Amino acid sequence: MPHWKNEQLQLLLNEQEPQKLFKLAVELVQGLEMTYLGLTLHLQVSAHPPQVVLYNNYPTEWNARLQDADFFRQDPVASLCHRSTLPVLWRDELYREVPHFREAACNHGLRHGWTQSVQDLRHNESQLSVARASGEIGTAEFYEKSSQVLWLCNTLHTLISEHHLSLLAPEPSLSERELEVLKWSAAGKTAEDIAHILSLSTSTVNFHIRSVITKTNAANMAGAIAIAANRGLL
Repeated sequence: MPHWKNEQLQLLLNEQEPQKLFKLAVELVQGLEMTYLGLTLHLQVSAHPPQVVLYNNYPTEWNARLQDADFFRQDPVASLCHRSTLPVLWRDELYREVPHFREAACNHGLRHGWTQSVQDLRHNESQLSVARASGEIGTAEFYEKSSQVLWLCNTLHTLISEHHLSLLAPEPSLSERELEVLKWSAAGKTAEDIAHILSLSTSTVNFHIRSVITKTNAANMAGAIAIAANRGLL
């Protein structure tokens, strides 16, 4: 099984700019002998209509087709992945009712692949697809590589969705103490470390951490740090 190098993974995890982050992800996927990578984010933000954000390295002509919302919605794999987080291997029988969609995708090199989805507690969803033009994907390869694709899907969802959510969400109003806790957390300090530095109890620090997560509308402290970085709060 192809293995990703620790250096590659660290570069990905340390990158904050979405386009650069996605480019690193493409390199990882191509290391799995896949050519194309596509990421579709479905984001829910209060006071905003649902947002759909696309990242991919698909051929220009295929991307032009996907700009048509009606055509985009015809993909049965996307529909399946919206209802389940199990990976869906692309098979001809899935496209029985929309053969033209399958034919068009194959003509643009997206013949063999699969799609993996993840969803978070805030009802945001990411669908990540890997594909290539030739070389049918057998069961052994599918099971061998799907765990890496699942990890990548979760990682990109966390990092890239937080970036876009931070741009859409209102500016969080953090107290001076919350900002201090946030900055020390971003520096890699634990709650116990921060309690010692600020002469607070650990329970008080944890209270501020929960408050920061709530105010930034993040899933966890890592997400809160990413949002704060995008907002220039660090």
